[in-house]
Amino acid sequence: MVFKVRCTPRVQQERFSNLSLADDPKMVIKSNRCNRCYLATLLISCLLFLAVGIVIGYFVSNNTKLDDNQANPASGLGSQPSVEEAIRKIINRLDKSKIKENLRLFASETRMSGTQGGNELVHLLEKSWKEAGIDSVKTTPYDVLMSYPNDTNPNKIQLISGNTVLFESATAEKALDADSNKKTIVAPFNAFASAGVAEGDLVYINYGRIEDFMYLTKNLSMDLTGKILIARYGKIFRGSKVENAQKHNASGIVMYTDPSDFNMAGEATYPNSWWMPETGVQRGTVGPDGDFLTPFYPAKDYAYRKAEKDIEEFRIPAQPISYGDAEKFLRELSGVEAPPDWRGKLNITYRIGTGFSNSSLKAKLIVNNFEEVRTIYNVIGYIKGSVEPDRYILLGNHYDAWVFGSIDPLSGTAALTEIIHSLGDMLKQGIRPKRTIVFCSWGAEEHGLFGSTEWVEEYMKVLYERAIAYLNVDYACDYNYVLTAGTSPLLQDTLYETTKLIANPDKKSSYKTLYDIWNKRAPGDNGEPSVYYSLGSGSDMATFYQRAGVPSIDMWFTYNSDKWPILSYPVYHSAYETVNLYERYIDPDYTYNLAMAQLWSGMAWKLANDDLLKFDVRRYSTAITQFVSKLESQFSNSWQAQNVNIEALKSAAQNLTDSANKFQTYVKSASIKNAIDYRIINDKMIQFERAFIDPEGLPERRIYKHVIFAPSKYDSYSDNDFPGIVDTMSEIENNKAGDKWEQLKQQVSIATFTIQSAANTLDDVGL
Repeated sequence: MVFKVRCTPRVQQERFSNLSLADDPKMVIKSNRCNRCYLATLLISCLLFLAVGIVIGYFVSNNTKLDDNQANPASGLGSQPSVEEAIRKIINRLDKSKIKENLRLFASETRMSGTQGGNELVHLLEKSWKEAGIDSVKTTPYDVLMSYPNDTNPNKIQLISGNTVLFESATAEKALDADSNKKTIVAPFNAFASAGVAEGDLVYINYGRIEDFMYLTKNLSMDLTGKILIARYGKIFRGSKVENAQKHNASGIVMYTDPSDFNMAGEATYPNSWWMPETGVQRGTVGPDGDFLTPFYPAKDYAYRKAEKDIEEFRIPAQPISYGDAEKFLRELSGVEAPPDWRGKLNITYRIGTGFSNSSLKAKLIVNNFEEVRTIYNVIGYIKGSVEPDRYILLGNHYDAWVFGSIDPLSGTAALTEIIHSLGDMLKQGIRPKRTIVFCSWGAEEHGLFGSTEWVEEYMKVLYERAIAYLNVDYACDYNYVLTAGTSPLLQDTLYETTKLIANPDKKSSYKTLYDIWNKRAPGDNGEPSVYYSLGSGSDMATFYQRAGVPSIDMWFTYNSDKWPILSYPVYHSAYETVNLYERYIDPDYTYNLAMAQLWSGMAWKLANDDLLKFDVRRYSTAITQFVSKLESQFSNSWQAQNVNIEALKSAAQNLTDSANKFQTYVKSASIKNAIDYRIINDKMIQFERAFIDPEGLPERRIYKHVIFAPSKYDSYSDNDFPGIVDTMSEIENNKAGDKWEQLKQQVSIATFTIQSAANTLDDVGL
């Protein structure tokens, strides 16, 4: 912004008021004619200045460049279509053939952040978005600590006898199509797993959950110190498995995808189906969210950074392998048979260990990962609102992938790019949203939500005051069956209303709308489609929701989990997640990807243009009342014995219910006369989510600040309701941590205060 200093009328008046005609004797003798000439000259001068001002004002109003060379949102605005009419224009403009072109281009190379392929995609996105004609596009760089495998000395696990290597895990996945034969494919690794060598007995630990460790250490009295553990992927975040292993003094951990969790028995595997072949390996990070070196603050060039030697999150090596390789190790294990629910679908007898049936055999885990600071980039695009430019609707998806990422994330990136071109065409027709729409393509999500976390940290104070909603699509489609959505309760109604405007993507079905087929295939309560409120921290909505308090949603199309009770789409994070796989098995004609683009853009347009936001705060109060009842049913006896004040918590929940009902009644009956009235009501609803943010954060996890929803301490993929309370009770019950009762009382008190504060925000004055 350029600031100009000009002489005000008041200053000019003071200048001339200091002059008096009587002060100069020569002026007294001027004739009346001269006075008339003087006045005429002055009048003509004023008219000339007025004319010049009008001309300047005209050109300024039509040509002034807004911040970052944005187009003037008020220019060219004629008659605007209704919200629903505009949405129909947008969705009719969206072209699945363009989405297909985008995906083929974006997934034609490997796209890990901080690499040549990742940086190339940044430039492709920036160029395409600028060509779409939106107001402005920019990249935002951050210098973050990244983790990579050593190409010349790859990671592996060996089965050894003395100095003889009897078997060694593959250091690359077998090429099964043209793409998976490319030299740019990164070797399988777990980002931020510590480099090192571990050697010793092997122990099978099931999924590596707390209860799995408790079974071995308590039921079987097993000491895991110095052991190398082997766990199957799934159920909890892989980083939580490493953390649990580290807490039990294991020397290392190996993870694999068991066919029972990612395949169906007897089915053909890729490339003859979408099921994971025995050579496939799931890559993934084991680190926390955000840059290691600049916690809580953006990783800008001026930022203070911790020393790398002071990072102690992970101290043991970890490595993923294929289930074909895992079978070679598990087959040799000795010890008792694993319990029935620990047994997968490999053709072996699942045993726990410790060690191998041949006592001369040992496992040797070799990890040569390295960390270094590299620059990552976000691509951010803007359409400035015509009425409320300081209120934001944000659409986000990450562009980085472990390998090609045809599903995760680039099916979403392809859709987002087509949305931008559709909205760019709307601008060319003179149709502009009332509120600002921001498009976000995040870097280094796979390493730990780095791009989105650093950006939110940089703009936290602005987002906290002005952001209305964040709409996340980590990927658009992993199978062509049903919509899945995790959402803030506040966005639930906008989601439902928009799905009623989208055609059912299943052309073989008689159901007309996306809402209808969703409600048929995933019915929830009260005759509405099923959604979940536990967003977790598995994608970029995490920092928006759990730190900035921005109402958020994450959505995608997926498979029928009743038919296929698997934990994820099979080839997740492997080299086989290619365009070939996507077009043969996932969404062959891109119909579901198009439906996601329509839903995503439709929700954004509604939120950016509805005079009154469709936020029903009663959904939140209903959920909280249910959560409180659940706590009471689970813990009432032990809480009563320890004098935990659940009555105050119940009272606050009832107060919130009363305030929510009163507020919603007022919204329905309010006589809204002008934009200020809309603004007052909308701002209350926007800030309602923020009322659940505790600036102090959760115990031992200050990065998470949402009192109602936050990732579980023991699994960051899933949320707990009242996480501070539930995690503390877990420690009391599972770890016999009797000293945690005072912490529990504090967390119940904080939840009570927070709920009551949220109720206050809905009152007319609130003080």
